[in-house]
Amino acid sequence: MLCSLMFHAQHYTSQRYGMNEGLPQNSIKDIIKDKYGFLWMTTDNGILRYDGKNFLLFNDFKVKNVSFKDFLRNENNDFISFNNNDENSVLIVGRNVKVLPSEGAFKNYTIFNKNVYKRFYKNSFDYYFSPEVYGYFIETNSGIYFFGDKKIIYKDKKGFEKIITSNFKVKNLRNVFEHDGIIYIADIQNKRIIALNKGLKSYLNDTSLYNDPKSRIYWHQGNKQVFVINNGSIYISKVVNGIPTLTFLIEYKEIEKEFLYCIFYDEENQKLYFGNVVKGLNVINLSNFYIPQKNIPYMGEVTYEAMPFSENSVITKFGFEYSRDKVKKNFPTSVRNDRRFLLYDNSDNILYTEFNKVQRKLKSSQYKKNESVEFHQKQVQNIFKTDKNFIVGVTDLNFKNYFLYVFSDDRFKKAENIFKFSNSINFVKQYTDDLLYVGTSEGIYLLSLSKKKVIKHFAKDLIIKEIQKLDDGTFWFTTYNNGIYFLKNTEIIKMPYDKTGEIANAHHMLEDSGGSLWISSNNGLFKVSKKMLLNYVKDRNSKVTYYRYTTDDGFLNNEFNGSANPSGNILENGDFVFPSMEGFVFFKPKEIKTHYPKPNQIFIERAKNVKNTISFKDTLRLRSDYKDVEIYFDIPYYHNIENIYVGTKLENGENSKWEDAKSDRKYILSHVSPGNYTLTVRFLISENGDFAYKKIFIEIEPFFYETMWFKTLGVLLVIMLILLVIQMRTNFLKRTVKTLKTNLNSRNQQLKETADNLEMAKNKFKNESEYQQKMMESISHDITTPVKFITLLSQKLTEVEDPLSQKKYFDGLYKASEQLYKFTLGLKGYSELYKEEKIVEEEEYYLHEIIETKRLLFEPIATNNDTTIKNLCDPELKIKANKKILSTILHNLIDNAVKYTHSGEILIKVDEENDKIEIGIFDTGKGMSQRQLDYYSEVCEKIETENFVFKNYGLGLHMVIQLSQKINAKISFQVHKPTGTIVKIFLKTTNNE
Repeated sequence: MLCSLMFHAQHYTSQRYGMNEGLPQNSIKDIIKDKYGFLWMTTDNGILRYDGKNFLLFNDFKVKNVSFKDFLRNENNDFISFNNNDENSVLIVGRNVKVLPSEGAFKNYTIFNKNVYKRFYKNSFDYYFSPEVYGYFIETNSGIYFFGDKKIIYKDKKGFEKIITSNFKVKNLRNVFEHDGIIYIADIQNKRIIALNKGLKSYLNDTSLYNDPKSRIYWHQGNKQVFVINNGSIYISKVVNGIPTLTFLIEYKEIEKEFLYCIFYDEENQKLYFGNVVKGLNVINLSNFYIPQKNIPYMGEVTYEAMPFSENSVITKFGFEYSRDKVKKNFPTSVRNDRRFLLYDNSDNILYTEFNKVQRKLKSSQYKKNESVEFHQKQVQNIFKTDKNFIVGVTDLNFKNYFLYVFSDDRFKKAENIFKFSNSINFVKQYTDDLLYVGTSEGIYLLSLSKKKVIKHFAKDLIIKEIQKLDDGTFWFTTYNNGIYFLKNTEIIKMPYDKTGEIANAHHMLEDSGGSLWISSNNGLFKVSKKMLLNYVKDRNSKVTYYRYTTDDGFLNNEFNGSANPSGNILENGDFVFPSMEGFVFFKPKEIKTHYPKPNQIFIERAKNVKNTISFKDTLRLRSDYKDVEIYFDIPYYHNIENIYVGTKLENGENSKWEDAKSDRKYILSHVSPGNYTLTVRFLISENGDFAYKKIFIEIEPFFYETMWFKTLGVLLVIMLILLVIQMRTNFLKRTVKTLKTNLNSRNQQLKETADNLEMAKNKFKNESEYQQKMMESISHDITTPVKFITLLSQKLTEVEDPLSQKKYFDGLYKASEQLYKFTLGLKGYSELYKEEKIVEEEEYYLHEIIETKRLLFEPIATNNDTTIKNLCDPELKIKANKKILSTILHNLIDNAVKYTHSGEILIKVDEENDKIEIGIFDTGKGMSQRQLDYYSEVCEKIETENFVFKNYGLGLHMVIQLSQKINAKISFQVHKPTGTIVKIFLKTTNNE
């Protein structure tokens, strides 16, 4: 039988963990993985459980020492670990650690044929074969093999013993390993492998690395893993078609310098763990991402645009050809202006831009010669190729105007179309045969080549980075700091961000055969289902989840590069290629895994309150005086926790909405009042957006004074106390009220009498005040005209010297003064006008006399105005209306007529009909305006309205209207045609009350 050797080289990154990264101390002695997915490690300070993020230490044991060594798997697939000197053992079961009792505990020693044998289940590099024992034994499924001095004895399950060989040395156990119950011993001297199967011995004639003197074999029975290390190369051993076969993992030259105690390979997560005695834990992340490097002194590894060059390589304009595992220089180039645009012309010559030129590397010269096309007085910014055209973007030397030149061929002789822009051109993509999308620093322009104009300018607030068309015909574009957009015609739809928002700086996307999009960004490489994005286009409420790859997955740098063309390629061999800050990243999408936990791989069973750790199963019970409680999510997940979108929701709480959990894998319960709650945790378990859910119940027990019965009792007591206080207060008030009533009754009588007196005084004062005001208004109004007339005559008297004219004026002064004198004699009676509400005369009097008196008073004034006053009243007509009030009313009305009539006539007519008298004063003066007539008519109607507002038309007529109310008279105002005013007073002849 021959052993096989399989090669599968992998790139890797590593990360060390020591005391600064969470280890209790720096000795990792053994590593094993349990059935739940957690890694367990033994140290000199206890046992660690590792979930990919946190180290949980178990060392609170009642044992002689907490320095533990190796793990041994038992029949229940749990683990046992022994401390130094095998004095105590612990059992790792159910994600916890239990100390095993001394009686009946699993033993590392046994006595066989009166000799002491020690269990052998781990073949490490520094294993020490103790002289204190006779030999060692290895237990398999079929039986036990005893390796002693010169003999190997097999004992099956039934107790049958058999000597297999009599020529064996214990030190050869350094070369022993086991696969599926078969013991293999590398016989280096004879270049073969001894196989022990159910007590039978056979040989494998092998000249492979198993028998190489430079090889070191590491075997761990508990992990069922075998490693062979040879000249820095690490291989893992597996049985393929019944033959032990080595598969190359990585080349790790430093391994010979490492003081290794243990090795564990997590094939599911592609991680290799080295346990070091003095340097702690070293995690090797195996990767199927390949990043070739130039390794040229003083030259960086930054890469941008590249074109496919062969079925498995890309070429840059600097002449470097990159493939998965190497970089070589194909042609010399000295590029002085790095404008990051590269493409092939129709003859597969390489085109790129440099200052004011388009440079062309000629394929016929193996790209060693070049020619150029110059754009005079322009700076060439970029170059693009569509199905039918070559397009060059240029700017003037001041970078104020930007132009897009569209050429029909790759000779760049004459542009068929030239479009001018006011902002920089970043990308051009063909939409239809006639239409182009042009991405700029101020959105997207849709151009028509046939119409030679811009059809539409949209997305103006976005800086466009790249516009892409996928195989299904859909268009997408990336932006600067604003993420990815779906583009349909001129409609844009923004895609949601990833959990940390890194997709905001996306560069380029490539689509694999499985319908996934791979998107490069400033911080990692994203994978997302295109179907999921298109579902979001249809329904904005649908969920979009991204998977992000970082340096933890094998990159040398998380920053990929864009703002170039092309900034991503798919090669003929299926390799995807993206440029980054430390070289091109090569990979085959099918070789890159996405890692998600299984639905049952979340355990919420421990919490921490201040310094106390709380263990629980399904229900977390707390006292209401708890401080902040940290509830831990134990998920054995060894990748970026952001990729599984862990979310939490506390139902029945103040905020029952989903919240993103932090990367520390815990939920902090803070300031939640007593009651029953449900904490739900969800996490992503597949690329399709499927979530798994885990619920725990939280009971916060209130103190007795926080319970409902206590609060109810307290409320009842408070109510009773209030009622008692109210009753006592009521009784007191009743007594007080009774006393007060007695006092108030007597005082009320006194107050009533005082109030009546005050009311009478108030009314008297009010009447007197009103009387004084109205009297002053009447007197002022009545004497105004005579005084004014006297003043006028006096002035004219001083101006004439003719004796006849002077005599005329003196006569006028005499008459006016005489009438004024008579008027003042009646002031006493005049002052009594407003003191009574209703005033009538006891005896009748002649109305003609009253009118005549007033005529004589105003005749000199009227004569001076060349106006005549005629009294047409019946001399025999008698009335009983208050003589003084009526005289005052007539005085004012005749005064107004005289005042506003010049070279005219004033007639005073009286008509009697039945028991009514109508006194009319007709003048031919300038008359009242219609507005004044309407106003005074309204005053007559609403004079009794208490809040009526008087306008500034003088006080005379207002006073007349008020006085008319005292004698129950009515007054009307009419237009006298052709000129003048008619004022009528309506009176009763006898009964004026």
